[in-house]
Amino acid sequence: MDGFFLVQSEIASANTEDDDEDDEDDDEEEENLEDENPGLSRKKVRASLSDLSSLEEVEGMSVRQLKEILARNFVNYSGCCEKWELVEKVNRLYKENEENQKFYGERMQLQDEEDDSLCRICMDAVIDCVLLECGHMVTCTKCGKRMSECPICRQYVVRAVHVFKS
Repeated sequence: MDGFFLVQSEIASANTEDDDEDDEDDDEEEENLEDENPGLSRKKVRASLSDLSSLEEVEGMSVRQLKEILARNFVNYSGCCEKWELVEKVNRLYKENEENQKFYGERMQLQDEEDDSLCRICMDAVIDCVLLECGHMVTCTKCGKRMSECPICRQYVVRAVHVFKS
């Protein structure tokens, strides 16, 4: 039994020596790569769709970066054999992303406009009444009739008058 453990420990130590040599070779290759291309650093730059500012930048990307962008956005690229196919998919993804951002921006603007026309008390009905003496229009008729003072200027409310917008 003692011989068995001895052989296993010798094999394990030999394997760690081989791994150390491989690590040294990898480090030397990285250093040589850095010497040849000073712009490259050891830290790998991750590619993202948000990093792109125009479609022209897609052409200059590496295959690895293109695949990373597609993978991050859950796009299947398994049938792509050529770089131009990956570029085409990233271009389509970029255009769709721009369209979605435009649509989202327009939708948020419409929602903001809708929020501006909602009663500041119940936030449910449309503003359709003016509080008399101060003239503020901040409530619906239902809430306005319950007000004893204006929520904006705290002036006493004499009457809440229903208004019609055309």
